[in-house]
Amino acid sequence: MIVRKVAKKDLIDIWLWRNNKMSIYFSKNKRRITLESHKKWFNKNLKNTRVKFYLGYLIKNKKIKKIGVVRFNIKSKYALVSINLSPIMRNKGLSYVLLTTAIKRFLKFKKTNLIAEIKKNNFASIKCFLKNKFYFLERKNSYNFYQRSLG
Repeated sequence: MIVRKVAKKDLIDIWLWRNNKMSIYFSKNKRRITLESHKKWFNKNLKNTRVKFYLGYLIKNKKIKKIGVVRFNIKSKYALVSINLSPIMRNKGLSYVLLTTAIKRFLKFKKTNLIAEIKKNNFASIKCFLKNKFYFLERKNSYNFYQRSLG
């Protein structure tokens, strides 16, 4: 798995992945996102120094296969982590490797605790974060919070 910073050329892929039915189901915002709205959000996040946004991909037979994205929103005492996979890359065991690789890259940039907010019935995501050394922190409404501490 290779991760790189998200670039402008990834805008459409990330928009399509976000508007996938399963992504919408597990998101806080249950509506489809318009391309115009996504462009504003995407460009704002690319310029924001408090957001680190990585795209994971594999190279197979000289073809690049985009796997998904991991985003780190840096707060004062932690970074909020989220992950979204390309719909065609789900259920292949790739989320763990993507998250592991993105975390390693991020922690070289900023040493901080990590928090993930996951819908309580998103078992695949919960399993992925637990396998990446996150532990259950608390439940608020229909979301569970998981933390990975530095120490």
